Amino acid sequence: MDNQKINIAVVFDGELQGGGGYQQQLSTIIELNKLDKYNFIAFVFSRENKEILKSYSINSVVVQKTLLDKIYRLFHRQDWFLPFSRRFKSKTLFEKSLDANGIDLVYFLSPSGLSLDLTTHNYVITVWDLCHRDAPEFPEVNHFREFELREQLYTKSLKKAVAVLVDSELGKSNVIKRYGIDDRRVQVAPFKPSINAFVDNKVDVKVKYQIIGEYIYYPAQFWPHKNHVYIIDAIVILKQQGINLTAIFSGSNKGNLDYVLDYAKELNVTELVKYIGFAPNEEIYSLYKNALAMVMPSYFGPTNIPPLEAFAIGTPVIYSDMDGLRDQVGNAALLCDLKNPNNLAEHLKSILGSENLRNDLIIKGRNRLDELSKNNVVDILSEIFDDYAIKLKCWKNSLIPKFQLENADRSKN
Repeated sequence: MDNQKINIAVVFDGELQGGGGYQQQLSTIIELNKLDKYNFIAFVFSRENKEILKSYSINSVVVQKTLLDKIYRLFHRQDWFLPFSRRFKSKTLFEKSLDANGIDLVYFLSPSGLSLDLTTHNYVITVWDLCHRDAPEFPEVNHFREFELREQLYTKSLKKAVAVLVDSELGKSNVIKRYGIDDRRVQVAPFKPSINAFVDNKVDVKVKYQIIGEYIYYPAQFWPHKNHVYIIDAIVILKQQGINLTAIFSGSNKGNLDYVLDYAKELNVTELVKYIGFAPNEEIYSLYKNALAMVMPSYFGPTNIPPLEAFAIGTPVIYSDMDGLRDQVGNAALLCDLKNPNNLAEHLKSILGSENLRNDLIIKGRNRLDELSKNNVVDILSEIFDDYAIKLKCWKNSLIPKFQLENADRSKN
């Protein structure tokens, strides 16, 4: 490797079925790989992720996970273990792998707990959201100590980070306010659409999923906060008015699927609710493109990826009227009151009855995406990496330009 470039580990974790977070990581690492200013080395934790990156001509290092290493990591994170860790200079398998590859800086594409295990490596970390603080009543951020685990991660990892990447100005404000992070270390890097939003495979989804008439699309994991029941309530209201509108739900089951489907059955709209499982990549574009609208009544934000994908493809967006979420879409979406499903029903009737409104939302959506794209994550990371490289020269000789070393040698003679 070129010893004048810093070696950056890009940690790509998670599973394909993880949804938007996974796709965001994939999009970012593909963009970073186009830069030749730094030596990027992808670190993955499964053969599946290695093969996925390989399909984009990105090589990666697979880090093995062993039971012994998991036990060590558990001890390593305890305060009482710090003196032992410091004295014996012990490291996890992950950090040993970083050493073996000469890594100078670690970039976590996700809010990874691995950041808590680093003893001699600096890192940049990503914060997707702080929804466990925004809405702690939801079981997915509350049950089985999930709230406490997230607090432990953010409380310990953010203060030590070279930089913290967040999704929005509201996200930045919350990180600074809740965890006491220096303003200068928090950078806003908005989400971007997944790469699937730009590939039209021309799949006839209406035929495949036996949809008669119009449908709305909601790509979301089945967590309670995704609020699928709100859409079902609106469909019931429309059905009572003689309007049959189908909802296509796609995403992995995170424990709430049976409840949502039973809810539709109890309200006698099972025929209008289509659950298609985890949508294949080749169908994503068509599912959006042929939908009357992408409807996302999520309680979590402050930003999400599906509205951006809808903007890119040209699909009207109906979104939650909440702090942060309304800021993400600006005037490019219809906002709905989550306390009132009649509000969503009225929005859907408006789009059904007005081609002009639909076209206006599509145009505004593309304009909004252009505005959000001005803050490119790669440009932001480049500044962070450049600044770090200058500081790294204070303790790493391999970063000193060769001509400077030669001049220094001559001065000794």
